[in-house]
Amino acid sequence: MSETARAVRERAEELLARAATWHDYRRLLEAEGLPDRLGPEGIQAMLAEWTRRAAAALADAELRAELAFWADGGSYAAHLKGYQAIPPAELVEQARARGWFVRVGASGTAIVNPPEGRPLTLRLGPV
Repeated sequence: MSETARAVRERAEELLARAATWHDYRRLLEAEGLPDRLGPEGIQAMLAEWTRRAAAALADAELRAELAFWADGGSYAAHLKGYQAIPPAELVEQARARGWFVRVGASGTAIVNPPEGRPLTLRLGPV
């Protein structure tokens, strides 16, 4: 990675903490002319970082509720945050990072057993 590309990426990472939503973050990036300099791959990497941080910021009860929503057949269309909702796969990774029981099957489903809750089975593919 060139020094210029590194500086662009670092600036984009600094802006993450200043935005409450992904759309706010995109506006900050656009105000500084960063989307074109990041390129499609850079934007995808920043979206992945955004969702990782958003999942990590959830309290255990919020994470459990989000996982339960998806396990109960939720979809982006039905989610209160719509397509800004944290993807199920990222929620599962956050549960794993917290030491919760997680098993991902070959069929594209995951079983998560949060502390103080029932085991949840959710699809990781398109919802």
